[in-house]
Amino acid sequence: MLKTPFLIFSMQLDNTPQLNQGRIVLYDFEQGCLGRWVATSGLGMYQKIGGWSKQSGGVCPATYQCNPTFANYWVQTLAINLPHIKGVEGEAYPITPFAVRTKEGVQRSDLLIHKDANAPGSLGCIVLPEDEFADFQKTFDLQCLGHEQVKLWIQYDFEV
Repeated sequence: MLKTPFLIFSMQLDNTPQLNQGRIVLYDFEQGCLGRWVATSGLGMYQKIGGWSKQSGGVCPATYQCNPTFANYWVQTLAINLPHIKGVEGEAYPITPFAVRTKEGVQRSDLLIHKDANAPGSLGCIVLPEDEFADFQKTFDLQCLGHEQVKLWIQYDFEV
């Protein structure tokens, strides 16, 4: 039976305006860590507790901050090409569900994993520097071959 790899994105949240960097890691239950890359989500000023409810700049909501909560996101393994979308300007991996609602009642949608193609940070997507994204894409495409989608868990650590 073909085992499915999975992704974990983790990042520290704080109350500073600086852009925080986290990590996105691709795992396999038998082989362990298949790759680890620098990544971020949101803009520095919104990378704080509650930032998942900020449209256009907040971090990608963790599933435990959604209403209703759910076990995990899914990432499509076939990239889509979005050269006309500012900030993406190339290939990206869609995250589903397409739209989620936070516990505060704010809808977040159109979430992707892609290279950081504009000003540092994102409007909620998980973004990687261009060189990190190129390596992520190479590894992700190879390790996820034969799978339509893989699970994604998002975890934030809070500095209080």
